[in-house]
Amino acid sequence: MGGGIDWKKLLAIVAAVAVGVFAWHTKAVYPLKLLVVLIHESGHALAAKLVGGTVESITIDTLEGGLCSFRYQPTFLHEVVTASAGYLGSALSGALLLIATLRYQRGRWVLGLLSAGLLVVCLLWARSPFTIAVALGMSALLGLATRFFPPELAQLTALFIGVFNSLYALFDLKDDLWSAERRAGTDAALLAKATHIPSIVWAVLWTLIAVGMLAFALWFSARGSKPRGSLSGPAPRQKPRPA
Repeated sequence: MGGGIDWKKLLAIVAAVAVGVFAWHTKAVYPLKLLVVLIHESGHALAAKLVGGTVESITIDTLEGGLCSFRYQPTFLHEVVTASAGYLGSALSGALLLIATLRYQRGRWVLGLLSAGLLVVCLLWARSPFTIAVALGMSALLGLATRFFPPELAQLTALFIGVFNSLYALFDLKDDLWSAERRAGTDAALLAKATHIPSIVWAVLWTLIAVGMLAFALWFSARGSKPRGSLSGPAPRQKPRPA
């Protein structure tokens, strides 16, 4: 284990949580919300491709809503995979961001991959002017951060995004879990209609899996890695010097 607490990383985590809890409905986090909505809809798109489908478009709107249009063979498994990939894809991406930044110190790589991923999403699937503008704008900002941010600032920025993305997935799932009215128009409701399994069941299942993913990411990251040059096993004995 490395020595001591990294207070800057801890501060970035606390800041992301505080922003999520206390500034959730303010304009200050509006761009971040649009970013994570794009990640959510990209999860649906990637899942549709995974089951052999075709993606027609990804659209987000000014009210932070999102829609992924795709075609695929509607089997039970395909329905479950594509509908689950929004929330669980967001939770998984958040967990991977936490691991990449906390355990492997790859903040700059994270920002670069996010920038490239948004550019690909824009070129392949964005159709509305607002979606194109958001995807290109976010891709450009993250690309500039990748290029010009000092390593430590890139690390903290990537960590902040990872925590915020994870919070967004959990907050959305919380609303689905406790609000029947809100759940009526969500992925859980669509999956319930296709599978005849109540939406509350899917909301509970997704919440448990998402929390499990994030808990594992934090546990795995907290284990840390051995310092360079460290050796496993007992330390070698030194030969006594002659008097």
